[in-house]
Amino acid sequence: MKKRRKLILAGCVGLVLVLGAGGLLAVKKIRAAGGLNYLYNSKHPTQGDLPVEYNAQAAKGADGSVKPTEDTLPAKLGITEKLRYTVNGEQVVETGPAAYLRKEKISFSGEQIRGTVEGIFTFRGNYSRSLSSYGTAEVKSEKLNESWSFRTGRLLKSNGKDYWSGNGWTGQPLVIRWPEETKQVMNLYPDKKEKKDFTEVIYSGMDGYVHFLDLSDGTESRPAIHVGMVFKGTASLYPTGIPLLVLGSGDSQPGMYGENVSPRAYIYSLIDGTKLYEFGMNDELAPRTFHAFDSSPVIDAKTDTLFYPAENGVLYSMKLNTNYDPAAGTLTIAPEEFADYTYSAERATEEAYTWGMENSATVHDNYLYVGDNGGVFYCLDVNTMHMVWAQDLCSDVNSSPIYSEEEDGNFIYTATTLTEATTDGHSIGNVAIYKLNAANGRIVWKKTFECHNVDGVEGGILATGVLGRECIEGQIIYSVSRSPKLSSGILISLDTKTGETVWKQELSRYAWSSTATMYTKDGRAYLIQCCANGTVLLMNAANGMILDRLELAATLEATPAVFENTVVIGTRDRRIVGITVE
Repeated sequence: MKKRRKLILAGCVGLVLVLGAGGLLAVKKIRAAGGLNYLYNSKHPTQGDLPVEYNAQAAKGADGSVKPTEDTLPAKLGITEKLRYTVNGEQVVETGPAAYLRKEKISFSGEQIRGTVEGIFTFRGNYSRSLSSYGTAEVKSEKLNESWSFRTGRLLKSNGKDYWSGNGWTGQPLVIRWPEETKQVMNLYPDKKEKKDFTEVIYSGMDGYVHFLDLSDGTESRPAIHVGMVFKGTASLYPTGIPLLVLGSGDSQPGMYGENVSPRAYIYSLIDGTKLYEFGMNDELAPRTFHAFDSSPVIDAKTDTLFYPAENGVLYSMKLNTNYDPAAGTLTIAPEEFADYTYSAERATEEAYTWGMENSATVHDNYLYVGDNGGVFYCLDVNTMHMVWAQDLCSDVNSSPIYSEEEDGNFIYTATTLTEATTDGHSIGNVAIYKLNAANGRIVWKKTFECHNVDGVEGGILATGVLGRECIEGQIIYSVSRSPKLSSGILISLDTKTGETVWKQELSRYAWSSTATMYTKDGRAYLIQCCANGTVLLMNAANGMILDRLELAATLEATPAVFENTVVIGTRDRRIVGITVE
């Protein structure tokens, strides 16, 4: 790496000698953009999307019991498991498969996955990560209109010099239409309590606040919660409507005396904004020192159990012992029965950042599915906290997995991001969208893309896909960044059975933001795509045709939430914007 930087510097000096004073300005611009590597990539498009690899045999057994094949045994990747748990109040740490069995058996299904609240309570709307919008819309003119804007702020980065601002990746808001009795016990402003069909936007951001807004006009619905830590990921609400918020900070923070304040996870009461609990900071169990929480947590309401994957390589779980009395207006928790899971792989190193989970896990029955920064995608039995199978996807998994129950079995869709370790000498390399057999982890199909990766601005797939329903059932739609051009992207719809392309639309600017859907009462389906340069696209979901665009003139990395006709998105220039699809 040092040798490469010296070559880049030497090349820049050469340009100055050849081009003179004008060349000095040009070199400064090149270096600001990412050096000569950036210059090379800007002039050399990649191959874009490559042919799909389809293995029909791998789909067999997807309707059967969950167990590994010879190729997906965790031992194939040199996996060593470690579990820290409590027994009769005493803490135990075991390496290897632990002698652990959860007291109350967990089995996610139906309402435990979908939730019973009216709205979007977690990243991508449910624990299958398959619901990018809520309700149906009435669309007549197929136009986008900015209807309101709310100003947010910024927060100093851990380096003490630069700032996090607005909302970043994944940064999706939560949108909830609260039950009447819940509205009355919360600290909502009086006019919001009285408002019929009041719907609230809950948005944790990189300014250290959790903001609460009225979906209809963007006005504040209650006092913001000041936490003072950066929030890049997406929070989760209790899936049954209990006013409990769980969220995690995405970076450390310089303290009052110059100390490093570790990221951590928080649990807040939304009755009055009280912090109830925090955990996950400076954890000795963690194989990685960076303790950020970009994932959106999962709560099993039946057993009152929280699961929270972290970027430090630990999957945290605990029984919350939630006690909510809406009549009295009280809410408490008393966490216990902790079971915190981590593992190492033979190739994992702290320097390569191959530990840690930034994507949001999906769940089904007693299994949790998630991928890590090193490309290990695995299935965990949450009742024994033991890894069942593991698949090597060979690159960073930022895109959250989607669980899909289909005619011939259960499957998972996931995708990878380009890293420095998986690129060539010119920061170009391959990523892929995968369909996995949920029972055993085998790869049913793999759709590959060649992308750029320059100056830490990742290429590949950071967005989570859209699993089509109704008129676009049988399609899975993904945004691919920095392909084929350095600054461009691809929005592609694939046939869920074979991975073959249904339609493809090249975007003039790439997108980290996950595509959202909007379904109408008369059976049409639209896509909302937010691009990095601030462009918001309205598209026909059936064919990828662009119908309208709105320019917000701001960097967009966050994922929007769609509630009926309204789209809510946070920008990096410190705004939360409400957009109406007319």
